Amino acid sequence: MARGAKRKGASGAKTGGRGAGQGGGPAAKRQQFLTRAARVFDVPEGVAEALMSQGRRQSVRFNPLAGASRADFEAELAPWGDALIPIDWCEGAWHLDLEPGQALPEALFSSGQAFIQNASSFVPSLALDPQPGERILDLCAAPGGKTSHIAALTGNEAEIWANDALPARLPKLNEVLGLLHVRTASVTAHPGQFIDRFLEGPFDRILIDAQCTGEGMIDLRRSATLRYWAMERVIEYSRLQRKMLMAATKLLKPGGVLVYSTCTLAPEENEASVNHLLTHAPEMSLEPIDIAAPGLIPARTRWEGDSFDPSLTMACRVSPSRFMEAFFVARLRKDV
Repeated sequence: MARGAKRKGASGAKTGGRGAGQGGGPAAKRQQFLTRAARVFDVPEGVAEALMSQGRRQSVRFNPLAGASRADFEAELAPWGDALIPIDWCEGAWHLDLEPGQALPEALFSSGQAFIQNASSFVPSLALDPQPGERILDLCAAPGGKTSHIAALTGNEAEIWANDALPARLPKLNEVLGLLHVRTASVTAHPGQFIDRFLEGPFDRILIDAQCTGEGMIDLRRSATLRYWAMERVIEYSRLQRKMLMAATKLLKPGGVLVYSTCTLAPEENEASVNHLLTHAPEMSLEPIDIAAPGLIPARTRWEGDSFDPSLTMACRVSPSRFMEAFFVARLRKDV
C-alpha cells in the first residue's frame, strides 16, 4: 500500500486503582488488559475482546496544500471508487477498503496530494477548529499527520509551531511537513512537560496529541501485541500527560482552545489527566465536541472508585471499529 505515517504509541500511567503493578505471564497480562477494556466500554469481556481484535483499515486525506485541485484528485481516484468510502464528517477524506494487492497511485503520495491516517486521528484536528491567522502550537507533533491537517484546515495561513519531545523524531516530522507543503513558524524538540520554559505565549490554540500507551492500536489476535504493555507504563505516562497539560495551559491565551487527545483506552491517561487539569487550573473548562463521527461516546465520569468532574461527559471516546482506532479527545477553553 502507498506511504502513510506511523502513529505515536508508547506506554502509559495509572494513578491507583485495581490492577496496578500486577505481574504474571502473557496470559495474565492479556486477561488484565481485557478486563480493563471491558470496564472502560461497559461491555462484557467477550464484546471487549471482539472490539480489540479487529483488523483496522486506514483512511486517506486529500491535501489541498500540494497545489492540485480536489476535482483532479478525485479523478485520479476514480478507478478505485468501489474501495473508497467518503467520510461525511471530514471533508476530503475517505476510508480505504482496498483488496489485497490493491494500492492507490504512488504519485498521489510522492507529490503530497494524499496522506494516509487512521480516521480517528482526524477528530482532534477538527475539534481544535483552527483558523487562519491564529498562532497554534502542536505540542507532540511527530510524525506530522495532525500538524499537516491543521495547516490544510487553515489554508497554510496560521502561524504553526510544531514541537516533539524526541529529537530522533524530528527528521520524520520535517520530512512529512515538507512533503505536504506545510509552512511552520518553528519546529522544535522541547520536553512537553516543560514547554512553558522554552516557548513564549500566548497561543490561540494548542493541540496535545499526547505520548501514551497506544492501547487503541492493540490487536489481541497478535500474540506479541501486549509485549510492552504494563500498568507501570500507564502510571508513568499519566504523570507526564498531567505535566504537559499544566505547562501548555500557561501558554494558552485567555479565550484560547486546547485539545487533548490520546490513542489509548486507559482512563488514568485520559479522563483522570483532564480531571487533574480542571482541578488545578480552574480557568480551564470543557466544551462539547461537535463532530458527527460514528462511534463517539461520552467520556467516563467514574473509574475504579474515583469520581471525575461531571463536565467530562463533554469529552469523548472513539469506540474501536473497522475503520476507527480507540481514541480519546477533550476540548477545553481558557476563561477570559
